[in-house]
Amino acid sequence: MPAVLLAVGSLLLLCTVSQAVPQDAGLPGAYLGFAGGARAGAMGRSFVAVADGADCVVWNPAGLGYLRPNTVSLTHAGTVEQTSLDTLLYAQPLFLRGGFGLGYVRMDSGSLPLTDELNRRMGSFNDLQQTYLLSYGMPVYSARSAGRFLQTVSAGATFKFSKQDLYDTRASGWGMDLGVLAKFRRNITAGIKLQNAVAPRLKYETSTDIFQRLLTVGVAVGFLKNNLSVASDLEKAIGVEQRLRWSLGVEGIMWNVIKLRGGFDLKNKEFAFGFGYVFGRHEIAYAASTNDMGLSHNLGLVYSFGGFPVTIQANPQSFSPVGLRKSTTFGIMVKNSQRLYGWTLDIKNQDGVVVRVFRGSGTPPPELSWDGSTQKGLMVAAGNYIYTLQVTDAEGKKEMTMPQVVRIEYGTPLDMLEMRTR
Repeated sequence: MPAVLLAVGSLLLLCTVSQAVPQDAGLPGAYLGFAGGARAGAMGRSFVAVADGADCVVWNPAGLGYLRPNTVSLTHAGTVEQTSLDTLLYAQPLFLRGGFGLGYVRMDSGSLPLTDELNRRMGSFNDLQQTYLLSYGMPVYSARSAGRFLQTVSAGATFKFSKQDLYDTRASGWGMDLGVLAKFRRNITAGIKLQNAVAPRLKYETSTDIFQRLLTVGVAVGFLKNNLSVASDLEKAIGVEQRLRWSLGVEGIMWNVIKLRGGFDLKNKEFAFGFGYVFGRHEIAYAASTNDMGLSHNLGLVYSFGGFPVTIQANPQSFSPVGLRKSTTFGIMVKNSQRLYGWTLDIKNQDGVVVRVFRGSGTPPPELSWDGSTQKGLMVAAGNYIYTLQVTDAEGKKEMTMPQVVRIEYGTPLDMLEMRTR
C-alpha cells in the first residue's frame, strides 16, 4: 500500500492538463480551471469577463444571460505526459429568460506504473476524474437611461457533480459556482466568479478531498469596433495562503475569419498563444502554452445552430427632436441562414405602451431613423424609450434583441423656444 500511495503522490504532481502549472496541478478539482474551449486557453485563461457561448458553463454562468444562439463546444487537450482533458459543453438560449447549459469534463491520467516497496512493477493504474455541470444565467438589471455607464447585469449559477476513480477507490461530491457579468458603455465588461461557492467534498475511506474555493474578478475592453479585445483576470484562493494569480489575454480579429490570441499568466510564468478559423457560424480553434513543464496543446470546435444573431443599436442614444440632433439611427445586423419572413421594431415608453412600430417583410434594412414621433405623427414626451427588434424566419422561428434604451430630451431654453414656434 505505501507503494500505491507513493505512486499516487507522484501522479498528483505530474497530472497536469493543457496550460497546467506546477503550483496548482495537485489541488483537488484543479483540472476544472483548465477546462473549456481553446479560446480561453489561448488568452491565458483571462475569460471571466469575456465568457460567452458554451464556455459560460465553465468560466462564468452569468454569460448565459446574453446567449445567442445554441452552441456546442468540443475540446481536447493533451500535455507532454499522457494526461488528457476532454470537455463537452452545450448552451441554449431561452426566449427572454436567459439561457442554460450542460457540460461534461473528463481528465484521464493514462496508464501509470504500479510498483511495490522494492520498485518492482506490479501492473498499472490510472486516475480518472469527471465532472457533470448544469448551468443557468439570466439578466437581472437593464439601465432605463441610455446615458448610464452601467448598461446591463446578468447573474448565473453552475451546479456540478464531480467524481474520481483512483486505483481501487472511488469518491464523489457535488458543488456550485456563482457568477455575475456586467456590461458598461464603451465596450467594457466586468465579471466576478466564485468557483466552488459550495465546494465538492470527495470522501475516501481515510480522507476527504475538498475543492478549493476561488474568487476571480475580470475586466475586458473592446477596441476598434470590438475587433481587438483585451482581458485581465485576478484570482484569489479563499481560506488559504496563496499568491494572487494575475493573467492577461488579447484577441484580434482579421477579415472576420481569422482570430489571433495570446495570453500570459504571471504567477505561473506561463505564456499561451493560439488562433481560430471562423467558417459560417462555427469555429475551429487551437491553443498552445509553454511553462516549466513543457509545451501543451489544445484543439477545439465550436458549432452554432438553431437561431441566428440579431443586433440593434441606436446612435445617438440621446437626441432632441427640436434640437441639433433631431433623430436617432438604429443600426441593424442580422446573420441569418434561413430566408426571413418579416421583422418588427417596437418602441415603448416607460409605462410599456408602444408609441411607434416599424415593420416589414424579408430582411430588415441596415439602418432605420426615428425622429421621436408616434405612429400618428405626434411628438413623444421627453424621457426614456425602450426598443426591441424581433425577426421571424420562414420556418416561424423568432429571435428578439434584449431591451435597450434611447432617450429623448427637450432640455435647453433654445429647444423649448423652437418647439413653441413650430
